[in-house]
Amino acid sequence: MGSIGVVWVVAGLVGAGLLRWWPARGRVDGLTAVGVAGVRGGSGAALAVAVVQLHLAGVVEVGPAGRLRRVVHSGPGRDVSVLNRAAWTVLGRELSVADAAAAPAVRRAWEEVRADLVGRGLRCGRARLVLAGASALAAGGTALAVAVQGSPWTGLPLALLSLAVPCAPARTLAGYRLLRAKRDLRPLADDGPTEPEETGLLVAVHGRRALRLLLPGFAARAGLLGARAARETVARTEGDSYGGSALSGDGSL
Repeated sequence: MGSIGVVWVVAGLVGAGLLRWWPARGRVDGLTAVGVAGVRGGSGAALAVAVVQLHLAGVVEVGPAGRLRRVVHSGPGRDVSVLNRAAWTVLGRELSVADAAAAPAVRRAWEEVRADLVGRGLRCGRARLVLAGASALAAGGTALAVAVQGSPWTGLPLALLSLAVPCAPARTLAGYRLLRAKRDLRPLADDGPTEPEETGLLVAVHGRRALRLLLPGFAARAGLLGARAARETVARTEGDSYGGSALSGDGSL
């Protein structure tokens, strides 16, 4: 197979890469914090930001068992994402974050958010993900054949490289550029932001690091940090820190 096989492997990887990571620029105007979180971490990250925003707005509270429920006579707020509205709807009864994520209304809302991100060029669509994965796996099989037939130092690295395509996050190059720009503009600071909107965006961009810094108590009790991180956080703090003061009220997928 030799050099011809290497050419086929490289061609397959280039095609998979174009399918997987193109375009390099996308539309970011009007993108919400939930959308930014969806680019970074998918449905779990997006729902976590929606829950945090509802909590900061005084709409959702967390009980002793870590179950969330909306405050009586509250509303989801104006100019919020469809995922915020869906989360507010399903939290009419007490649910854990995992149970809320499995609710049909939340799943439909995430599909709307995901479709918007795909249309903006910030996430890779399902069809392109499948085609890119198939192309990468075919290239990997050819690379293994090249290695077996006498060129292991060429074939094995190409085979390993082909595995990176299906294992990579579903964001495009435009999505990577967006997150890098957001992180550069909004680094985490110990004193924290002064506005709930800024807190939601920081959680969208930085994920659990922002939750541990800005909302440690609420995030731990709501199950947004994972079991081990939640135990460590609860041991360190008695309440939520927000902008240098305590948050009112109680208080990854």
